[in-house]
Amino acid sequence: MGTRAAYSALNCARWPAPDKDRVTKPLTAAGSPTALVVAGRLDPVTPHHWAETMTRTLDSAVLLTREGVGHGSYGINTCVDSAVDAALIHGAHPADGTVCETDTPATTRPLVPRNR
Repeated sequence: MGTRAAYSALNCARWPAPDKDRVTKPLTAAGSPTALVVAGRLDPVTPHHWAETMTRTLDSAVLLTREGVGHGSYGINTCVDSAVDAALIHGAHPADGTVCETDTPATTRPLVPRNR
C-alpha cells in the first residue's frame, strides 16, 4: 500500500501545467466558520497527528477523534455520524478534543481451546 500511495502523488508533482497561484504559506482558513476535523486514532493512511496539526493550524477548528483502526470515520461510527451531521446541518460542534469510542472492536480476543 505504501508504494502505491507514494507513486500516486507523482502524478500531481509531474503535472505539465504551471501553477501560477500556488499557495506556499500555511492555510489558516481565516474568516471562515469553525471547521470540524475528524480523525481516526489508528488510521493507516492519514495519521492522527496530521489532524492535530491541522486543528492547530486553522484559525478556528475543533478535533473529533474516533478510537479504533481503519481509514475513514463517517458512516462507520454512530458518535462520529451524529457529530458530523450536527455540524453540517445545525452548525453545532462538539467540544474540542471529543473522543468517540468504537461501536464494534476491530479485533476480538482469540478463542482459548478447552482442556480435553
